[in-house]
Order: sequence, then structure tokens, then C-alpha cells
Amino acid sequence: SIGISLFPNDAADMGTLLRNAETAMYEAKRNGRSGFVLAPRSALDSSAKLAFVTRLRKAVELQRWVLHYQPVVDLDTGLMLSVEALIRWVEPDGTMVPPNDFIPLAEELGLIEQIGDWVVRELTYQVQAWRELDIDLEVGFNLSPRQFWQPDLAKRIQHEFRAGGVDPSKVLVEVTESSAMMDPDRAQAILRELHDAGFAIAIDDFGTGYSSLSRLRDMPVKVLKIDRSFVSGVHDDRQARSIVSAFLELASGLDIVTLAEGIETREELDFLRERGCNLGQGFYFSRPVPPEEIIAFALGGIPTAATIRSG
Repeated sequence: SIGISLFPNDAADMGTLLRNAETAMYEAKRNGRSGFVLAPRSALDSSAKLAFVTRLRKAVELQRWVLHYQPVVDLDTGLMLSVEALIRWVEPDGTMVPPNDFIPLAEELGLIEQIGDWVVRELTYQVQAWRELDIDLEVGFNLSPRQFWQPDLAKRIQHEFRAGGVDPSKVLVEVTESSAMMDPDRAQAILRELHDAGFAIAIDDFGTGYSSLSRLRDMPVKVLKIDRSFVSGVHDDRQARSIVSAFLELASGLDIVTLAEGIETREELDFLRERGCNLGQGFYFSRPVPPEEIIAFALGGIPTAATIRSG
């Protein structure tokens, strides 16, 4: 399945271009394999954009959100160790709008803080609900670029999690590499504040933001998430194999846990395991699913992950 996004019509920068292509790729997957989808034009006609803005504002007002969760699997044992929370906007007709389609606009409109606060509150509720079933999972969630730069970020989210009875040490805060590299000195200070508040830190989409390796060494990072663009077909791509192997060696030398995003095939999984990658997530194990399916995985295991122990 292929998602297509064209420069400069669909986006003015590489990060947005990749996100648009990824959104289109998932749409292609929903339509069935072996197809392609063109990313929607960012320059929507004014009436369509106005209608979308109106719907988004209404969604914020009525909190038309749900969280789905994608398992993160230990590549040595096949056990689910944690989950990543991913927000979905639920339209009145039941249509699920993925975050890449509305988060940038929510940032532009100044709505992202309200959405982010809802995510944290919902996460605390869900962690407590799982805990009542003796399910103890680390949860990860994404900070959008604008959220990351908000004043007193660490104190605010620490307060929310503690008020909800959740220890920040069970929470992985995910920051994209490109966000962290916009202003490395300031980013390092914010990451240190989050770390000191008890949160674990992950650098998301690693490999797409051209970070300085010396900067990475100085940041309090627990997990390095290797971007899916390097993972896809890695077993068949000599250049990708070299890049991913270098990432894994770098992280090992810095005592950073590695997590490969977007694992879809057994061949990709086997390559990553052989090279010492610690964790993985992707459609090979599970799509993002409602919380009740995470309960089933926690109690009965993930079928494809179980093959790791027998393979």
C-alpha cells in the first residue's frame, strides 16, 4: 500500500510532507492492500476549509475523541510491555479522523492545549481502569510541536497524572526529533524538566530530523523510536539496513532502548531482532485498538508476538 504526497502542492516542508504521505498510506491500507492514495491537498478551497474548521471546533467543544492503543512488544520475549495512545476524532457518522489530519490545524487554531489536556485525563482514567484488572502497562503519548514548547509543560502534566493516581514513571512522553531540534538548547532544558518530573522520554520518528549525535548524548532520553520509513522493507534495502544498524549501535553505546516503528512483516522483525533492537510496534503485531482489546492482549497475548518465543 502506497501513500503519495507531492512537494510543494501538498506541503512546504519535509516533516509535513512525510506525515501527509503516511496518512494517505493508512487510507490505502484501509481500502485494501496493493493500492495507492493521494494525500489530500493542503490548500483546500476556502469553503471546505471553513467547514472543516467549524467541525473541528465543535469536536473540541463536545470532546468527540477516543484513544486507541498500539501495543509495544519486547522483541526478545514477545511480551507486550507498553502501549502508545493515539487519539482519534470521531465524527457524528462514526468516521474516525486520524491525528495527522487535524492536529496541525488544531495547533494553528490554538486548540491543541484543550485536546492535549483531554488526552492526559483520558489516559489517567484508562490506566486506573486497567490497574483494577491487575494490568500494569507503561503508556506512551505524543506531544505535538506546539504542546512541547508550552510554558510549565512538565509541571502541568505531572499534576494531571498525579491527580489521577498515575505515577509519572509509568508514562513515556514522546517528542518528535524534528521538534527537539528546532531549538536544541531550549529543548534540552524542557526534556530535563520532564525527566526530573518523573517521566520517561522517547525521541519519536528518529532519523527524519537530522539531529546532532552529540545533542542526543546530552538529552535524558530513555527510548529511541526508529521511524517507520527506515523499517519498511529494511531486510531488502541495503542502505536502510546500514542506517538502521548504525542507529541501533549508536543507541546501544548510549544505553538507550531502541523501538522500531511500523513493523509489518516477519522479515522486518527478524532483521531487527538479529541486530539487537529491543522493542517494536506495527501492524505485524496489532493496529491501534480500543482499550478492551488491550485487555485481551494482556490476558491472552498477541498471536503474532507469540511466534517470537517459538521462532
